[in-house]
Amino acid sequence: MKSNFVDSIDGVRILPVKSFPDERGRFIKFDSTFNFQDSLSSIALSFNPTKGTLRGMHFQIEPFAEEKLVACVQGSILDVIIDLRPDSRTLGKWTSIEVSAREMTQIYIPKGLAHGFQTLEADSIVHYELSSTYSEEYSFAINPLEGININWPLKPVLVSVKDSNGMDISSAKDRYAESIKN
Repeated sequence: MKSNFVDSIDGVRILPVKSFPDERGRFIKFDSTFNFQDSLSSIALSFNPTKGTLRGMHFQIEPFAEEKLVACVQGSILDVIIDLRPDSRTLGKWTSIEVSAREMTQIYIPKGLAHGFQTLEADSIVHYELSSTYSEEYSFAINPLEGININWPLKPVLVSVKDSNGMDISSAKDRYAESIKN
C-alpha cells in the first residue's frame, strides 16, 4: 500500500480483512466487531465500470457526519482522504492509499474527513460500512480537481457534475467546523 503527502491522517487506520481462498474461489469476511462511535447504519456498494472514474471528495456534516469502513472487493482504487476537523494536527492535509481486492484491507475513516477515490481498473467495486444514513441536505462535495493538488494516477475519465462543481477545501473546512459547534 502507498501513502502520499502525509504519513497518516489522525485516526485513519488500515485494517486487514479475513480472506479464505480455496479451489472454488474466495470467501471474504469483514470484521463486524469494529465499533463505530455510532451504531452501524448502512452498507453500500459502489460499482465502477470505467478505469479512471473519480468519485469524491464527499463528506457529511453533523448531525449526519459519518465514520466509514471502505474496502475494494473487485479491482483496485486510489483512496483519498482529506482532514476537515478544526482541532486536528492534520487539518487540511490529504493522504492517498492504494486499495485492491488482491490485498484485501479496509480503511477506517473517522468523522470529519472528506473521502473519494479513483478507479485504477475497470469494473472496480468498493464496499462501504457507514455509521450514519445519507442526508442530501447535510452532504457536500469538494472539487477533486482544483485546489487540493492530488496526484491522481490516471487522467480522470468520469467525474460527476456535483463533484466537479464542489466547494473548495477552505469552504469545506469552515462548513464542517460550523456543524460541530452546534
